[in-house]
Amino acid sequence: MTFIYLFLALGLAVGLNHPAWAWRVLAQLGAAAALGMMAWSIWLTNGDGTFAARAADDVRPLLLNIMAVIAVLAVLLLLALLPAQWRRYAEPVPDWNQRQRWGQIARILHWTSAVLMLAALPMGLFVTVLRPSPERTDFLAAHIGIGVAVLFLLLLRWAAQRASPGPASPNAAAKLNKLALYLALATLPVSGLLLAGATGWSVLGLHLPEALPMPPARALHIWLSGLFAAAFAAHAGAVVWHHFALRDRQLIRRMLR
Repeated sequence: MTFIYLFLALGLAVGLNHPAWAWRVLAQLGAAAALGMMAWSIWLTNGDGTFAARAADDVRPLLLNIMAVIAVLAVLLLLALLPAQWRRYAEPVPDWNQRQRWGQIARILHWTSAVLMLAALPMGLFVTVLRPSPERTDFLAAHIGIGVAVLFLLLLRWAAQRASPGPASPNAAAKLNKLALYLALATLPVSGLLLAGATGWSVLGLHLPEALPMPPARALHIWLSGLFAAAFAAHAGAVVWHHFALRDRQLIRRMLR
């Protein structure tokens, strides 16, 4: 299952930055379909008794339903923006970064990581409410595999930016947000590996030693997940505000055709 998510993320990252409008439209539809499937899966869980079996003070079902609502809103936004794709001319993008915009390599790495994290976050919360089953085991293995892939992609992004620095952050708030995102992307997978070692789950077929007891390992993973969610929400909110409210079309075009 991990490789399915990897191929999906890479395909969407390449398609969203493809020079041909047909590929961008296809990728946008693919992103909408993936978000719709996630929302539908959560909605089905509301009716099969999984959420009802949780304690009344358990906030995880509520958080998952909020994620489902956000996913539906994102689907509607992606569909509403479809006509703009075949009316818009996409300028050529070089492979490496420039001072005013990110290159194709950085864009693909960025969007691949983003898609993987958007899958891993609800998936990680989802497995904690599922009953023990083969399905839960598959989701957990995919969640761990995605975390390892995100850590590897972060190293590639760091190397690519060292080779060709991209645009600087427009202000102090954006710089702080970028730092928080990178910090979460670097430490969240590591905390997941610590949790896997504490619980005995294998990582790519390997059993890691217990470097940290389970309670602090779990608390660290949850706290860092919250940090990433908050930083990602701030990042996405700032982009939407600049693009739609301030009519700053160039900000998003630095990372998306």
